[in-house]
Amino acid sequence: MADLKLQPQVAVLGGGAWGTALACVLAQQHASVTLWANEVETVSAINQSRENHQFLPEIRLPAAIRATDNLADLANADIILMVVPAQFARPVLAQLAQHNKNAVLVLCAKGIE
Repeated sequence: MADLKLQPQVAVLGGGAWGTALACVLAQQHASVTLWANEVETVSAINQSRENHQFLPEIRLPAAIRATDNLADLANADIILMVVPAQFARPVLAQLAQHNKNAVLVLCAKGIE
């Protein structure tokens, strides 16, 4: 019998250059990655043209990345990479806590508050 290994639901919180780059690496290893971005234009560009024109131009993004601007879409994530700028971490994490309190949170943001 085949050994079935379930992969965790992975999300990246932050749609800038660093968050998008991490989502790309994760998408190469996982069936899907949810990428949250605050900018509606960034979300639309990623989902429609597979490119983050504003923060990581001319890099084709894997189809396994699904972008969203709704934190509720991260409710079922098992692992969340936190990549928003440090000065915005508190309010974003407070909003995220309304939807997901059980995920493993991996801090990948640059800087401190």
